[in-house]
Amino acid sequence: MSMSLTPLSTAQAIMKTFKVLPTVPAAASRAIQLLNESEVDMGEVADILLADQVMAARVIRIVNSPLYKLLQEIDSVRQALIYLGPQRVFEIILTSCFLELTDSQSRTPLKMQYCWEHAFGVGLVAKKLASFSDDIPQDQAYIAGILHDIGEVILSQQRRDEFTRVLVLARERELDLYQAEMEVFGTSHAEVGALLAEQWRFPEVYIDVIRNHHGLQSGNMSTLTRLVYIADQICLNVGFCCKYENAEQREGQVYGIDMLDLERQLSSLGVKRLSDFRASLAELVQQVKQTVESIYG
Repeated sequence: MSMSLTPLSTAQAIMKTFKVLPTVPAAASRAIQLLNESEVDMGEVADILLADQVMAARVIRIVNSPLYKLLQEIDSVRQALIYLGPQRVFEIILTSCFLELTDSQSRTPLKMQYCWEHAFGVGLVAKKLASFSDDIPQDQAYIAGILHDIGEVILSQQRRDEFTRVLVLARERELDLYQAEMEVFGTSHAEVGALLAEQWRFPEVYIDVIRNHHGLQSGNMSTLTRLVYIADQICLNVGFCCKYENAEQREGQVYGIDMLDLERQLSSLGVKRLSDFRASLAELVQQVKQTVESIYG
């Protein structure tokens, strides 16, 4: 590969080879637009979702998963909207978009259950960290966490053979997937994911996280991107990682040795009460596993 190609131009070239460009379900993108307006007509959002049966079913499944721990079983989209309000529903729609885009029906060398655990893990850890800060919105932290690795799954589906090499390289040489992708493709899931997110007209704040969450230019990372970067590192520490094939390979420890450096970084972002966060982590890990089981099963 010629050295003059940048990771961005390489990503653009790779995307031109994708057989079918994945799309966000029309119902989801319309609902997301509506939910971003100042006056939300929840009835209209419900009507859009109800028109897409797959989406409606998935929303109900997520609402009833351990993630939301409601007191009663919810069996309709309208009930979910009334019960949870616009912001939670926005989270659920984006979560179900992510699940649809990364559906296990598409062939990929990645083990999708682990990728979902990683995505939910980063989303929930980022949201929990944001709850201990004064100026990072929790809903943005959750959504950015869920979406940050979207390029990885799409790249693995569209370029299966090379991505199999990426996984072997990552496991043999103990690289993270980002480093292995740079060696095999000359670009990474961060560039590919950001280009896709632009095509799907995701809000700029999420495109930035997707593009920059590997923190190579940490000086100019936004606060939200730095938070997701740290949540990503914490999840790798507890064994939520896409690159493994089986449970033995990924048995993490629940509070690894390099957490102290991450805590220093969190303090500089204005995240407080780190001992409370540390105490809540084991329960979060369980919640993620149960949620993925309930959706995946």
